[in-house]
Amino acid sequence: MRLLPIPSLAFGLYAAALVATLGVATPAQAQFGLFLGGRGGVDLTDEDWDLFRKALSDALTPMEAGRRTEWNNPKTGVRGDVVVEKIHERDGAPCGDVQANFIRRTVQPYRLTFCKMANGRWAIAP
Repeated sequence: MRLLPIPSLAFGLYAAALVATLGVATPAQAQFGLFLGGRGGVDLTDEDWDLFRKALSDALTPMEAGRRTEWNNPKTGVRGDVVVEKIHERDGAPCGDVQANFIRRTVQPYRLTFCKMANGRWAIAP
């Protein structure tokens, strides 16, 4: 299983590297890649990503379907929430199917699967 770390790099560079690394992206990766590149979604600052990653980790720990966390960055006006829709394993790794909503004027919803890597970090699963 190939896992993609949650980004903290410049959005356009990350999206370009993601496409170059993967060759052909799965629909979820392509959808999130568009979000990362700022085309059709909202741009996030490093602080926004940090708040999202904390909300994601809090939602997925403990592993419970239906668990929801929120995040908000008053500096940028971006906020969101994370809802764990389903818990499962993939190749022995604990995973959660998540709906992540990023909100700035409009809601940008993303459904992705995150799995916990051996180093303890959550990553996007293809």
